[in-house]
Amino acid sequence: MAKLNLTSSTTFLYFNDLEGAKRFFAETLGLPTALDQGWACIYRLGERSYLGAVDNAAGSIRRESAGGVLVSLAAEDLQEAHRALQGAWGVEELSEIKRVKDLALESFFFTGPEGYRFEVERFTSGGLRELF
Repeated sequence: MAKLNLTSSTTFLYFNDLEGAKRFFAETLGLPTALDQGWACIYRLGERSYLGAVDNAAGSIRRESAGGVLVSLAAEDLQEAHRALQGAWGVEELSEIKRVKDLALESFFFTGPEGYRFEVERFTSGGLRELF
């Protein structure tokens, strides 16, 4: 097995309306900008974890269809996060907070710009709470 010595992680999402995506990540989700290259903007999620929004016409790949991606974000105060997203710009299909007892997990889902699906979660106890 290869030893990659990884140091960070960035997930890139491709958008036809990059300005709308940038507004969503910066204003609606309140993510701090780590780097804005014009055709791509990278937002900080954690110490060395990032989410990038890329212009579909200018990036390394082309997104041909929406779907098949779930961006899962962990939050300390799930109720506060849920309240903040109610009626927020770019947020559609906001679900109620649900509990998954087998995992000691609470979470809710919503759809963001261009059909991307998001989950906001909080593990309530055990090793998963420590991990995430």
